[in-house]
Amino acid sequence: MIEPKKPRKQELDYHVSALPDEILAIVRVSWYVDGKPDEVDEMVLMEDGQNGYDAFAAIVSSALQRGANVSIRSGYQAADLGIIQ
Repeated sequence: MIEPKKPRKQELDYHVSALPDEILAIVRVSWYVDGKPDEVDEMVLMEDGQNGYDAFAAIVSSALQRGANVSIRSGYQAADLGIIQ
């Protein structure tokens, strides 16, 4: 009998690190197909203000809802950008 494949465990990584002042965050999204790595997208969010925060929230929430892994680097604490750990 063939065992069913276990679902992939989704990951969200957040790292606080020194970045240039003009960068809000660097977001890397790893996409999977059939549980295997398929594609990686990286976005550098340059706008520090409500538009930047809205774009950050949209990118991260959309990627997570669609099953991607998300890795974030920012000079801000996770809670400052709406991520509760």
